[in-house]
Amino acid sequence: MAVVNGYCTVPDLRAHLQDSGSRLDTDLLERAITAASRAVDAHCGRRFWQDTVPVTKSYVAPYPDVAWVDDISETGSLVVEVGGPGSWTALTLDSDFVLWPDIPDAAHAWWRIEMINGEIPRPVGRARNLRVTAKFGWSGVPDAVRTATILKAASLFQRKDAVFGVAGFGEFGPVRITRKDPDVYDLLHDYVRGWA
Repeated sequence: MAVVNGYCTVPDLRAHLQDSGSRLDTDLLERAITAASRAVDAHCGRRFWQDTVPVTKSYVAPYPDVAWVDDISETGSLVVEVGGPGSWTALTLDSDFVLWPDIPDAAHAWWRIEMINGEIPRPVGRARNLRVTAKFGWSGVPDAVRTATILKAASLFQRKDAVFGVAGFGEFGPVRITRKDPDVYDLLHDYVRGWA
């Protein structure tokens, strides 16, 4: 099984597990990475892998000056249109609208469109009034997300050796595997999507 849209690599996980001789089963490591990556997606309410081709999505934007959209990873293929079914008007980046936030990091995404000139027409009923074509996702995996994925994948991988949740015995008794890793939560805190 190959890792699909994983946020770390098998060598990353092997290094964390101190498996320099490649003794650990590659298939199990790949499954742990894929499961951990999807758990990060679910926890954060977003994904950090980028579409390979532009995708078109439509939204109901209730406000005339701002709209929240799925994460946009790059502007090369970006097309933003307002209006409604049968009558769409294309907007120009940095002339009609800007993207927010302005993140200088190598791994980034934009998730808010702010109008400079003009307005987003009011939605009629439940009709969608904003259409975005872009490569959605993030331009790269942030370091904190990569580290959280490694920690989660290591925990998932080690579960196979934890009978009844006990991973071994230390000087203070049984070492238990917990459901929630506070380090993973702390690393992902700033990446949890704040709107529904």
